[in-house]
Amino acid sequence: MQQYRNDYSEGAAPQILNALVATNAEQTPGYGTDGHCARAAELIRAEICLSDAVVRFVPGGTAANITAIAALTDEFEGPICAADAHPMNHEVGAIQATGRRLIPTDDALGVVTPDGAERAWRACTATGTHNTRPAMVYVSDTTELGHVWTASEFDALCDWADERGLAVYVDGARMASAIAAAGSDLDIAHIARRATAFTLGGTKNGMLFGEALVICTDTARGARAADRLPYLIKRTGALTAKGRLMGVMFEAAFDSANANDAGTALYWQLAQHADRCATMLADGLESLGWDPVLATKGNQQFFWVNPDTAQVLNERFGCEPMDMPDSTGQGRTVVRFVTSWATDPALIEQELLPACRELIA
Repeated sequence: MQQYRNDYSEGAAPQILNALVATNAEQTPGYGTDGHCARAAELIRAEICLSDAVVRFVPGGTAANITAIAALTDEFEGPICAADAHPMNHEVGAIQATGRRLIPTDDALGVVTPDGAERAWRACTATGTHNTRPAMVYVSDTTELGHVWTASEFDALCDWADERGLAVYVDGARMASAIAAAGSDLDIAHIARRATAFTLGGTKNGMLFGEALVICTDTARGARAADRLPYLIKRTGALTAKGRLMGVMFEAAFDSANANDAGTALYWQLAQHADRCATMLADGLESLGWDPVLATKGNQQFFWVNPDTAQVLNERFGCEPMDMPDSTGQGRTVVRFVTSWATDPALIEQELLPACRELIA
């Protein structure tokens, strides 16, 4: 049975593997100082339309979050974030271990709003030096519940952060899925213009591993973060001797040689496929009368089901149950379906949907 557990169960897209094989016997300098990392960084700068951005490669999402947040803040500061933000619940206190405290908002469904951020900011600053000083806003695109940020939502939050003098960091572990989502009006160049830093995830978009961490240096906080970044990457254990492997993979992902006839880079093509499969899956489940948690356009889809159905979906298709209270009092559980660059749409029709037709949501 095809699995819908996550978007990193498979190895890597063929074009990525081909690039690794083709360069396998090359001898290059270590620690990301090689030509492949340099060219990958240049390709990313061109893609985001920001020629002076600093681009570094780290092996995973938690490492990227630790280094980015530590670079953008001091030990007595912290990021404002959603209550269900990934660093809040899935990184074992990695950010807190650096001395920073995460400052959650009371926003619903994991989408930080200017009003929610303002309430969190006021609560922290009301007591002066007795509390953590907010220094940045952390968001992810897509969010933990799969929401794809719109340009107006993102701009409103960035405007608020600018007024308060805070940095904005976008965790882009699934940035490709968000940008490639049908109807999305927030492109990567727009994010680069407004954010202080962001990541472009590779692990969840067809690479063996790796995240590109981008620092925009047009603000004082961004320039300071760029200066601190190399040392923090080393201190957190994220500087890899064979860093060139990430350079090779990101180089292949953005190389024009792998673009399609429309000029779309492989990086976005892989995400488009995952998103199309997710939409097919969601449309099929909704046609069966299944209840989505919210309308999402990325490669994560969330549905309310009864606990027995959740167990069957987990055992047969790898769908993970989520810890969310059911406000209707029906005792339902949320399950997550995740598609990837490797998802076979035919198997959605042949395996998953027929099985779900026999189950009671």
